[in-house]
Amino acid sequence: MKHLALFWALACGASAASAGDLAYVNVALRAWLQAIEADAPYLLVDRGAGELRLMHGRALLRRVPLAADSLGEQPPVQFSLAARLRRYRPSNPWRGLVASPFDWEQNLVADASAASALYFTSGLLIYASPVWHRPGAIDLQIGVADLRALYNAYSPGITLVVLPANWREIPQQ
Repeated sequence: MKHLALFWALACGASAASAGDLAYVNVALRAWLQAIEADAPYLLVDRGAGELRLMHGRALLRRVPLAADSLGEQPPVQFSLAARLRRYRPSNPWRGLVASPFDWEQNLVADASAASALYFTSGLLIYASPVWHRPGAIDLQIGVADLRALYNAYSPGITLVVLPANWREIPQQ
């Protein structure tokens, strides 16, 4: 009888947790559908596949494997690119770019380096260099070539959607 009561408690707890997970997955999928319908470039993090995807509508433009995922259990499902960051000095990596009177100089200054990063709303940071990682921060680490491609291609405002690891699973009834 004790085993039956324990089984029942576990089953009820599991179904309550799966209902919360299902609601979170639904919110993430809704955000993804809105990004598709916007017919504009966006970034999609598929935590189940361990990759970041550059998308335009339904078209896949680039796959980027994740080297590290520190987003936590249930991060916000949607972010917006707030700034492109460069590390000029270890004392102030958040310093903005200063415009140059010569275009070629500005292009060199604005081009991504291995120590660049993408800063999104709600504090999400995407980087290649481990100097950006902070314990407890929400961030994603990708390869240098991929970071340079994303950094140089998009300016602030691009949307990033996060799909949970279990988004493809169908809950058992």
